[in-house]
Amino acid sequence: MTAICLRSLLVLCLCAFAVNAQLTIRAIDVAGDSISKGFNAGNSFPCSNGDQETYNWISSDTHGNNFCSAGSEGVFSFLERFECEYATNIFTRTPNSAASGARMLSDFVNQSNSIKTYLNTQPATRLAAVFMGHNDSCSGVNAKSNASCSSTDLDPANYCKTRPDSFEREFRKGLDILMSVPDTRIGVASPVRVSQLCNFGSKTNCQLGGSCSFLWGLVNICGPLTSDCSNTRIIDTYNIMKAYREILRRVTAEYALIPDGGVSPTVMIGGQMVGGGVKAAGTTFMYSDAPWAYKFNADQMSCCDCFHPSQLGQNTLAKMLKDGLSCSKTAPCCKETGDPLTDGKCLTTERRRIFYRGIN
Repeated sequence: MTAICLRSLLVLCLCAFAVNAQLTIRAIDVAGDSISKGFNAGNSFPCSNGDQETYNWISSDTHGNNFCSAGSEGVFSFLERFECEYATNIFTRTPNSAASGARMLSDFVNQSNSIKTYLNTQPATRLAAVFMGHNDSCSGVNAKSNASCSSTDLDPANYCKTRPDSFEREFRKGLDILMSVPDTRIGVASPVRVSQLCNFGSKTNCQLGGSCSFLWGLVNICGPLTSDCSNTRIIDTYNIMKAYREILRRVTAEYALIPDGGVSPTVMIGGQMVGGGVKAAGTTFMYSDAPWAYKFNADQMSCCDCFHPSQLGQNTLAKMLKDGLSCSKTAPCCKETGDPLTDGKCLTTERRRIFYRGIN
């Protein structure tokens, strides 16, 4: 057999392996916040001001017997895309394990236990998605310096936001729980670059009328950022979100190297000793930087609160986390320049052809 034929055969085998790896995903659950609950994704008045899980990016399942339909709400979810591709039902926890307001600091461990309980009862291969970190920044207070915060895990010099070492501690704890479920893909997504919100203060809100800036001034929605969208707030939000994102990327890569039956590193971090979890057979890790790199637009933001993804935003998340994100001249992505204000607002874009894979 010639070298060319051997290479062709190898390519065919690798492609077949990739398809079969996706085909075996039979059950899905997610650790997340209000984004993964579809909060205000209906994007019209009268506003729900609550979870609208049928709109959520990952587990919405509204297409009935037509596997390749998005359903009446128009969000072609991660789960529905899989069902379309393979014409088979995928199991999902209803409601999913995410919760509005959830933080990595206080909720990831509980959500990981919920996911473990559900996925252990479902057929393999399973997918445990992780999409958190937004509220660890946004649930801080509006004043940058505070005499005291409610916990030593919160930074009194940074709006009482979650300290990076405490964020990492809880992330490691949750991963130790999730990786104990055999034959599971643990898909970790970067947070969205929420500092981009301040690009859209002039967008009209459909709840009170007037601009998004007017709404943000009346209602505390990610107050440490949107209370006035000053350059300082944009820079501070970008810097802490980037720190969370780097933790997610680095620790996921570290856990991906643990062999089946191996043990996670024992480390002292955030005032506690963590680690020692055992990785179950067939469990793998995947990290996606797609949400961080994505340059979103005003139509992808709900007009109800000018914060959460709209129906279009949820659909965009589903596509990029299932199929990946391709950057190009016609679809530029956020570029890292080293200037936190420029990068926080995604003012400089990457127009080269770059691909960020999803979490599947």
